[in-house]
This record gives sequence, C-alpha cells and structure tokens, in this order.
Amino acid sequence: MADEMDEIINEFIIEAEEILEQLDPLFVELEHKKDPEIVNEIFRGMHTLKGAAGFLGFQNIVDVAHKAETILKKVREGEIPFSAEINDAILKAVDTLRILILNIKLKEDKKENIQPVLDLLDRALEKASLKPEKTEEIEQKIEKAEVEKVEAKVSKPEEVVTQAPKEKEVATLRVDVERIDKVMDLAGEIVLARNRLLNLVSKLEAKYSGDEHIEGLVETTSFLDRVTSDLQLAVMKMRMQPLQKVFVKFPRMVRDLARTLGKEVDLEIIGEDTEVDKSVIEHIGDPLVHIIRNSIDHGIEFPNERVSKGKSPKGKIVINAYQKGTQIVIDISDDGRGIDIEAVKAKAITKGLITLEEAEKMSEESIINLIFLPGFSTKDVSTELSGRGVGMDVVKSNVAKLNGYVEIFTEKDKGTTFRISLPLTLAIIQAMMVQVGDETYAIPQSMIEETLRVNIDEIKEITGQKVLTIRDKVLPVFLLNEILGTATTTENKRKYILVAGVGDKRFCISVDSVIGQEEIVIKTINGIDSEECGIMGATITGDGKVVLILDLAILSRKVLTVK
Repeated sequence: MADEMDEIINEFIIEAEEILEQLDPLFVELEHKKDPEIVNEIFRGMHTLKGAAGFLGFQNIVDVAHKAETILKKVREGEIPFSAEINDAILKAVDTLRILILNIKLKEDKKENIQPVLDLLDRALEKASLKPEKTEEIEQKIEKAEVEKVEAKVSKPEEVVTQAPKEKEVATLRVDVERIDKVMDLAGEIVLARNRLLNLVSKLEAKYSGDEHIEGLVETTSFLDRVTSDLQLAVMKMRMQPLQKVFVKFPRMVRDLARTLGKEVDLEIIGEDTEVDKSVIEHIGDPLVHIIRNSIDHGIEFPNERVSKGKSPKGKIVINAYQKGTQIVIDISDDGRGIDIEAVKAKAITKGLITLEEAEKMSEESIINLIFLPGFSTKDVSTELSGRGVGMDVVKSNVAKLNGYVEIFTEKDKGTTFRISLPLTLAIIQAMMVQVGDETYAIPQSMIEETLRVNIDEIKEITGQKVLTIRDKVLPVFLLNEILGTATTTENKRKYILVAGVGDKRFCISVDSVIGQEEIVIKTINGIDSEECGIMGATITGDGKVVLILDLAILSRKVLTVK
C-alpha cells in the first residue's frame, strides 16, 4: 500500500511541476497581451493543481492555489483589472508552490510559512478592488467569445456533431530515467560487440571466401548490424527532449531581472521544439542563465542611453536553437552595447593575467575569450545579478562537459551573440579513425567536413605557417603528431588531410593514414580535463583496441589562438 501511495505522490509531483513550468511564460505573455484565453489557461492550471493537492491532503498547497485561483477568477470575470501588482503577487504564489512541491519531492517534512504570500495575495486583491471600474478590453473580448460560442451551438448544432473530431488515443508511459539510462548503456555495449563481430567476420570472409557457412555468417551479421542501428536510434529518441523544458523559465526570468534593474527587455525564443539528449537538458540550463543574466545586466543599456544611441528604448534578447549537421546550436543574442575589447584587455593586464607585450600580439578573439577565466570581470564593483564575465567560467566548463564549445561574436553598440554548439547525443557517435605513428585516434565525424589525400609539395609555408589551398581557399595546416607531441612515421610523399570545421573556423589536420568511419561509444576517463588536453574520452574499436577520442574544438583553440 505504501508503494502504491508513493507512486501516486510521484505522479502528482510530475504533473504539478509540468503545470508550474507552463504558467511562468503565460504570466509574462499576459502582461503584454490582455487575452482572456490566457487568463482562462492560468486559472485552469491553478484549479487542477489545487484539486490534485486536495485529494492527497497537501493543505498548504491547496491554500496558496485557492487564494491565487480566487483572484484569477475575479480577473477572468472582469470584476477586477489585471495589473502588475496582481501579476507580481500570483508569480510569488507560483514560486511558493514550487518550493512546497520540492519539499514533497525531497521528502522533507518542512513546515513552510505560507502566511506572507497569502497576505501578499490579499493586499493585491484589496488594492485592485478599490478600482471598481471593469477592464473594458477584457470584458468585451470575453463577451464576444461566451456570444460566439452560444451562436455556434444554437445556429448550427448539426455541424458540431458532424465535425467533432474523433478522440485520439494518447498512449504514454512514464518510465524511471534510470531504466532508460540502463537500456542506453546496454545498447552501447551491443554496439561495441557489433563492431567487434563485424571486424572478425570481415577477416574470416577474406580468409575463407566461398565457404557457405561464412556466407551465412556474413548475412546474419549484416542483419544484426541493421537491427543494432535501429535499436540505438530508438533508444536515443527515448532520451530526446525538447529544449522548451529549459527555455520555459526564461520569459519570467527576463521579466523579473529587467524590472529589478529598471530596464525594458523583450525576449524572443526560436526553435524551442528542437530536441536534444536528456543529459544536455540537465546541464545546459546554468550556462544559458549566466549568459542571459549578463546580457540584461551589462549588455542591454538603460532606456535613456539606448535612445541617445538612436536605438529603441526597449532592448531585445533572442534565443535561437537549431540543428546543424549532427550538432545542436544555441545562439543567445542581445542588441546591447557589445563587449568592450579594450576594457577587457586593460583589466586582464591590471590583474596580471597577461603582459602588455602579450596583449599587443593577441587577436580580438583571444582577448574576448579572456572573459571565460574564473572571476574575470570588467566591472570594478560587482552587482547581485552579474557582471559581463562573472560566471562565464561556469558557462565554459559546463559546455565542455557536454563535449561542446562556446563562441562569442560582438560589435560595439550593436550587440553580442554567444553561440553554444553541442553534439546531438553524448553516448554514441560517428567517428573518423586516424593513425599517427603507431597510435590510433578517433575524431567526431561532426567536426570533419571532408578527407583528402594530397602531395606533400602542395603544402606551402607562409610566414612559418603551413597552408593548403582547397578550392581557392587558403587554410592553415597542422600536423596532428605535433599538436599531441607524439611520434610520426617516416615522411611520405602523400599526406592524408582532414578538413575540419569548428564553428566558423576551418583548418586542416595532417595525419599518417585514415582508417575509416566507425560508430563508437564514448567512455569518460576519470581524472582527465578535456580543456587541458583536448581528449573527450575513449572508446573500444572493432579490433578490441582502446582508442582516445580527440576534441577538435579544444585543440583548435590551442593551435589557432595566439597566446
């Protein structure tokens, strides 16, 4: 019986969290657009939450939800106008409900004091009630909507019957995340076994060509290969979730921070339906929060400053998520003042991070990337919210844990864009297997645009940098053995070249030989800092070798950035 009750409470927690997630952006939207349907949707959510909590005996949740529901009912019926004070009070109630539900989730027997939020709701209702005039806009819209529905029912009842859609069966099953992760791990092991089996069958086929048993083994292995790929894809899709789960909290956050600072900021979200791996959803929230907070605090100017620059007094932040090849890209752009490169340089010199001589040799990109250093800030006095640079080390480290990378594009008085690029999945990827000397390495296929084999005399040298011209484009060439500090084979007249693309950068990597593509399972290596060595993990190849997986995003910064 206890287990059954726990299951019911867990279902309530999941449903309650989903309701509260959906409410925040609705409140922000309602502030900009007095739409009665939005009021109805918020009211229904609060009513559902109150009913479910009442069934389970969570009286404190019932009390807060009921008080908020009462106010929403009066707004919906036009008895009181919707105001910023009403919005602030109900948002505070939502925050309180979130805390109460978290206590249930953590099984903490805390006695939260809900009286302050109940008093706040009462004061907001009392203040609104002092203005008996009804909000004409809401009232007219509501009246026009109760009339249209009545007319539709009275004038054409037959259409309602004939056009009523059939009820769609919704077959969903909530499964514990640990079970899905276990299936994913097993799928990864099957992929490794499949790769090993394919390797062995290939050797047997070459040795015993024409043998009927070998032919049967080849056919069966090919079938297993297809099934394994389908299984892997199915499990990966089970783990995929829309970025909306992360983005849903940002409208409320932007609204609150802008009001606190006395700024006007609009938020536009594009691509919230883009799906990514569950682990990305879990870890990408904090980096995005830091970037958005910095954009509002230090990127977006105050209204009077924006007007003096010929801008709209209201700033704008755009979050755009999209898929590019096998990567997910998230752009966070603001139309603010941009990053002051000279200020960053001066602060870095003052703090002793770089010398004046080093600063003169550094590229603009290298200087901008200094903001990712722990504790770096161009502000002499930090605020409670953020500083452009405070917390940016969190952005870089969290994105690196997801095998991704961050780029910054900025222009004075035009704005700044932070671009986060992440792999679609973190468990199983397509990789190019290459050889340098006696060592084999794996490079994620998503970072390789093409593979070439060129004569050694085609590689030229300009001011000490090896370069290669590919379709009228001059690209820098780097020897992988020199980057990694390993030995290489004897000099060959022909070289294998990997044309790599990391963000907007293109360059070439020279290797001794290219073995070919392979589907690999990423295994993390404890104690290895990817930021330091450019190794994102290891894998086991089809012939049973342990191979390191290289992170070209990290290695590119080492070779393309002037230190």
